[in-house]
Amino acid sequence: MLPIHQIALPTPWEDPGPVYVYVVPRDPVTLIDAGLNTPECRSALADGLKRLGLELRDIRRVLLTHAHVDHCGLAGWVQEQSGAEVYLHPDEAGKAEIAPWWQETRDRILAEAGVDEGGFALIERFWHLNRRLVVPLQGWQPIADGQLFEFDGGSLEAVHLPGHALGHTGFLDRASRRLIGGDHLLDGITPNPILEPVLPGHPDAVPHDPIRALTLGQFLRSLDRAAALDVAEVLPGHGNVIRDHRTVVERYRVTHSRRLDGLLQRLGGGRSPWELTRELYPQVKGFDHFLALSEVLAHLDLLVVQGRAHYSRTAGYSRYRAVI
Repeated sequence: MLPIHQIALPTPWEDPGPVYVYVVPRDPVTLIDAGLNTPECRSALADGLKRLGLELRDIRRVLLTHAHVDHCGLAGWVQEQSGAEVYLHPDEAGKAEIAPWWQETRDRILAEAGVDEGGFALIERFWHLNRRLVVPLQGWQPIADGQLFEFDGGSLEAVHLPGHALGHTGFLDRASRRLIGGDHLLDGITPNPILEPVLPGHPDAVPHDPIRALTLGQFLRSLDRAAALDVAEVLPGHGNVIRDHRTVVERYRVTHSRRLDGLLQRLGGGRSPWELTRELYPQVKGFDHFLALSEVLAHLDLLVVQGRAHYSRTAGYSRYRAVI
């Protein structure tokens, strides 16, 4: 049974609050996730390691569940301080490396969704602010589903659980039946199926518009996989430890089923994703516009795949209407 220690790192956001990273103090000493590039996070990480009798230079390996800023922001700094190897699922590379193709495709998706000039400016401004919270990686090694990360006295198994992020990966200690789950399962929070540009030929691309992933379809499939795992505890990226993961899985299924039905009722003869986003989430601010649009677009795309909605694109703009 591996010792797995949780360290809470502060974030500037009230919701979802602190981000939890995990340390396995066995050879090779491993950090799972890395918080934000802020002085507060750096200090909290150093203090948490000190309580375990460790220093930054002792870290030999960093495993990232996904490349959202609150989980990967300090990985490059840890790499600089310790020489640790960083591991990441290849589907996260576009975000982690701020690849030109990823940004260009993201902008095309926003334009097709009907995002107006003001909305685009808000999203772009906060996107750039978020990037300041990340220290770029000097390099990284790919994670494969099922890959074992060996320790002196145990191992962690990579479990690919896409949906919230394209390459989202949990790390399972089968001996203790604990899953370091990142943001896939969270107590009291339903993870957002965040918009994900993809390269041509990606197996999980949206069939009717294959420049992005079918994120909600991925997430629901990953829920099935998570429910099938023999797990006593899920150690999350935010919130309380989960000791009944199948109840959380079922809650998510019900939530998304209701959202699909509710969105379908609003489609009528045709609506744009941005129009629906502004209608459903009128109070959101800044970067949350991107998250709200991600939520709407993910459900619209799945409705089309389910045969319940029809997708069309005219003059570069997409519209969705209910199938009667």
